[in-house]
Amino acid sequence: MIHIARLTVAIVLLGGCATPPPEATPELHFLRRAVQLDGGPVQPLPWRPRQDVRGVVAPQAPECRAQFTVPLEDRRADAEQGVPPRGVALAFSPDGTRLAIGSAGGRVEVVSVPGGTVLVHRDLAEGAVRAVAFSADGATLYVGEQSPDANLYALDAGTLEDRWRHRLAEDLDTSSLPRDDTMYGVYSLPSAFGVTPLDGGRLLVAGAHGWSVAGARRNKTRLWLLGPGGEVEAAFPSTGAADGIFLFPSVVERADRTGDVLLGVSRSADGDPPADLPVNGIVDLALPGLTPRWTRVFAPLAPHFKTVFFWEGVVRGPDFAFAGLGDGRAFLFDGDGQPRAELTPGVPIVTGGVPIGVGVGFAAARAEGAWYLTTSTNIPWGSADPAARPPSAHPAENTVHALAPDGTPRWDRALRQSVAGVVPSPDGTELLVGAGARDSDTRTDLFGGVLLSAATGDVLAVCSTAAPADFHPVFAPDGGWIAIAEAPFKTADGSVAGAYQVTVFR
Repeated sequence: MIHIARLTVAIVLLGGCATPPPEATPELHFLRRAVQLDGGPVQPLPWRPRQDVRGVVAPQAPECRAQFTVPLEDRRADAEQGVPPRGVALAFSPDGTRLAIGSAGGRVEVVSVPGGTVLVHRDLAEGAVRAVAFSADGATLYVGEQSPDANLYALDAGTLEDRWRHRLAEDLDTSSLPRDDTMYGVYSLPSAFGVTPLDGGRLLVAGAHGWSVAGARRNKTRLWLLGPGGEVEAAFPSTGAADGIFLFPSVVERADRTGDVLLGVSRSADGDPPADLPVNGIVDLALPGLTPRWTRVFAPLAPHFKTVFFWEGVVRGPDFAFAGLGDGRAFLFDGDGQPRAELTPGVPIVTGGVPIGVGVGFAAARAEGAWYLTTSTNIPWGSADPAARPPSAHPAENTVHALAPDGTPRWDRALRQSVAGVVPSPDGTELLVGAGARDSDTRTDLFGGVLLSAATGDVLAVCSTAAPADFHPVFAPDGGWIAIAEAPFKTADGSVAGAYQVTVFR
């Protein structure tokens, strides 16, 4: 036995019969318009299903693979205390080689794509970054913050040094961050919303401030058109801030620098609304002067609602306007404000003696039509015991809807995910829908982004994240790269999982 053992060792050492195991062949992954070997770079390649690619048969559907992650500040305390996930502002540069990130902690950073290397960063004033956007040439990064000053910055995109800044609090007033409520206090500060670069270096930005003074609720809001140096070229209202809330203006710009801006007008202040402001409605403004062209006001949906709320469901197409309301209604108008369609996909129904509904809080528009979401089931505020939970799901819960410009429904797609945020790809062929936290389902495998065909609603791919996704996912200008922010969440056993970070997919 000893001689046999020695012979075996000698054979191994001399490289006789014993051969090393073969190395594993790297797997070829089929991505959207690209392929990638394990551990290798993304290689652009417009493949087709069932096509032979390097000896591998292409699948029917592409894979969405995470390429790198950018960690942000620690936000686990938010999840522990039940504070809703903080937003993240994202924007790709026009050439797609950089990603700007603005965090709830007030930091701005620019990272390389695809490497994810932080190229430059800057901590701004106390508060949160609510919007980032690159100029058309990629040289300037615009940043809007929620802070006592509500500054709008034009920064050198390479150094993040100031080119100019505009203090929105000059019009919106200021308020202090409450010392005894740091988790929610930032939301009482004035903020920039909907920062949109336009032709010629101009910038459209909305600002809003909702806060309390001596127990009374107050609102101030305004929309500005700023010139290349930050000078005010036009504003709405022209006479100063209004007693209401403007959030996310939607812009259609034409080649001659004219166009339309569609704006939802909400209000949370105490007292009677101003007579000259279309509260609970929408207003269409003409560029470049921001003069009103037409308005439409919606009656609150009785008996469950006493007011009308808009979020990101008010969008403008080239020849139509779409308004999605928090009460589950949606309206389509032509370019002159004449009604085309009224839809009621998410209005409350009564089940088990409890009213349940879904809101139309997110929408997108292009020349070929509009897409909108009906989100998770809720009980209208004040309609039942605040501790009550919806006894069942609303029939339109977590559904993506497509609408033709004339108001004809094109398709509906119900998803397992909790949907929030919808973004068309730059070429209009795909939709990216955010998948966030679920109120009625403790599964943790449904977070991230869902890619749908814009024409048919078919699910093309799922970009999975480890934690609930924010409702502002973004496409790179070529449509290839996708960035999705995510935030920590409380699991079914009460522990906190996930991280506050941005994941970039291909």
